[in-house]
Amino acid sequence: MSTALHSARPLLALRSSWSLRVSCSMPLRAKITNPAFLAKAQMATAASTDPDDVLFEVNRAARIVRLNRPKKLNALNESMIAKMTPRITEWGNSDAAKLLIIRGEGGKALCAGGDVAALLDVPPTKSSAFFTYEYTLDYILATYPKPIVTFMDGITMGGGAGLCMHTPFRIATEKTVFAMPETLIGFYPDVGASFFLSRLDGELGTYLAMTGERLNGFDAYIAGAATHFVPSEKLKDLESRLAELDAVEDLTGSRKYNAVINNAIDDFQSEVPADYKFFYGGDKRNTIDACFKFETLEEITDALTKAADAGDEFARTTLDTMDLRCPLSMKVALAAVRNGKAIDILETFKNDMFIASKFMNEPDFHTGVSYRVVQKQNGRAKWKDASNVDVAKYWPTGNEVQPVLQAKFDKLHKLAADRSGDAVAYKEYPFQNGLPTEKEVERFVLGEAKDSGPFLATKEEVTQHFLVEYRGKVGVREKVSEILDRKTKLVKGHEDDKLINWV
Repeated sequence: MSTALHSARPLLALRSSWSLRVSCSMPLRAKITNPAFLAKAQMATAASTDPDDVLFEVNRAARIVRLNRPKKLNALNESMIAKMTPRITEWGNSDAAKLLIIRGEGGKALCAGGDVAALLDVPPTKSSAFFTYEYTLDYILATYPKPIVTFMDGITMGGGAGLCMHTPFRIATEKTVFAMPETLIGFYPDVGASFFLSRLDGELGTYLAMTGERLNGFDAYIAGAATHFVPSEKLKDLESRLAELDAVEDLTGSRKYNAVINNAIDDFQSEVPADYKFFYGGDKRNTIDACFKFETLEEITDALTKAADAGDEFARTTLDTMDLRCPLSMKVALAAVRNGKAIDILETFKNDMFIASKFMNEPDFHTGVSYRVVQKQNGRAKWKDASNVDVAKYWPTGNEVQPVLQAKFDKLHKLAADRSGDAVAYKEYPFQNGLPTEKEVERFVLGEAKDSGPFLATKEEVTQHFLVEYRGKVGVREKVSEILDRKTKLVKGHEDDKLINWV
């Protein structure tokens, strides 16, 4: 959503002598701006048709999408969606394409979000249409039949997060700034974020959804927003390496090929930053889990208030942060994350389409975007009272779905029709390429994992187990150690042996 400016870069040259332009019956630029291709995206409102706002490249087996609006921090608009949707779909059906890479040009952002300021001057039906087309693209990426690697190099927020959060390989760098800041502009965490955030450890996803706070650099990796951490200066070489990979047995959706890509990226990872400590670890994480476990905004703020009154400075800061956010947005965000735990990815995007259409008719969206994005004010916008709001009306279940929106639902189902349910309507992500989750560590400590056994272990033994299981992956020790320090205690009578159990 950011509109900060910086100087533009010249168009990127091809990376090497064997990097090829797409072979087709017309030049690439002509093809992606051809009216027939744009019509496939069925964009509902007039948009910029800059032919270079997205660049496409073929590099051996890799297909590369480069978002190219650096002056707008690669903010996503209709023109970009109209180009990406048919091209990415085409590559998904191509036997020659084995791997998709998505990255941003300009060095400051993958994508700072949707260009929401452009939606203020159009009718709600038009702005709703923008979001339905955006979510369709996100759903295509979330269920893509081939591996996707996204470079989260710089600002990755809102619509930009939607391009990467459901992909199996998400590369954070020291410049990464990941956030879903929609509650600050009178919207809610969309682009399937309720599915993604609800599957982060503990209540961290609930906290991020309601507050819009950021994960910076290595924190994005430790928290699970990214699956790998690679220094920004190595991304060019990593891109070349990925392009050289051949699909194992030509099965681009296989776990063997997934492992090949995962191992290749691991080779480019750097060491843990010196003196690193997870920003949301320890006492902060305890506060998050204790206060954001409730089902209503009022219960959460009451818990934070009690913690702040008891001297918890992080709780007090969080209350100050939430005071600036839109109350309606926070209530819907909370409900969305709670619902997101139980539903599949297809249902998630259908819900997003419905909720977005509701918000386009709410004054808070126009108030928030005008105040924050257009006027660039930093105070509290004049939000409407949400104390008696019924959040149930923001979900399609039990409510009337307009025919135009129902047609969009049907389109999502059509996209999923020819593939298995596990691929297009999964309830858990098909691949886990990041660091161990807190649930994994808990099951091992409790002896519930298949390879843990009924015996107590020390912190170091638990850590060594995950280092072996994850092949020495960078950050495993730091992630597991933070979890064990916070969630385990020495077993009474075994203090000298340093044996631990889950709290």
